[in-house]
Amino acid sequence: MNDIPTEPGIEPNPLKDPKSVNIWDSMVAMLRSVIVSIFHRSYKNRESAELSQIGLKDSVTPTPEHADGHIESLVDVSKLPDMAFKRDVLDWRDNFHANLIVILSSLHDSFDQKVEVELADTSLFRKLVSRKSDKVLQDGFIRIVRLPLITAIRKEEAKLNACAQKWGVYGKTNLEFHTKPLSHECKSLHDIAFKPTNKDKILSVSKDMIFGPAGLAAAFHDQGLQLSKKLMDVKAS
Repeated sequence: MNDIPTEPGIEPNPLKDPKSVNIWDSMVAMLRSVIVSIFHRSYKNRESAELSQIGLKDSVTPTPEHADGHIESLVDVSKLPDMAFKRDVLDWRDNFHANLIVILSSLHDSFDQKVEVELADTSLFRKLVSRKSDKVLQDGFIRIVRLPLITAIRKEEAKLNACAQKWGVYGKTNLEFHTKPLSHECKSLHDIAFKPTNKDKILSVSKDMIFGPAGLAAAFHDQGLQLSKKLMDVKAS
């Protein structure tokens, strides 16, 4: 008695029409897709902004040049031979300066001992009529200091020439030490009388002859700098 009439002319309920249901489901699915896309894009933009603020964006997102695992070298490989050559020359220079000080320290100690022995053997007559200190000590200086130092210098010179030969620049420049600083080394002792009372003065001047501003250490130190620079300049030209 309460059934809905189904006579002709009465339109059916659209919600119960299968076609209408399919259209409605499609619209709902599309709206869901749009909403998810909007929220996803908003989240990604916010995440990217936050990563940029803390400096992690580049590390998180791989760049095209790093995508294949290749990392560009920071060193110009073509310059490696020149760098190795300069390292060899600078190593020689530093070692030469260190060896020079060690050698001269040893020679200076030996010469001081020679001075003290000579002063201890000074006769009474020579204490009264003293000779010039350079005349007394010159031969001892040649034997104890000059000759051993020249030998050591020539060995260091040979090492530098070997370095030049290794890198193909041997003979292109003169890499020889000059021994002229050793020619008049005792001249500064000329005005000092050689007698025991002048011992401290003689020892002080002899030390300056070796380690003073114009002494042997400074002279050969400067030559070592000049020769190493000369060799590098020749290679670069």
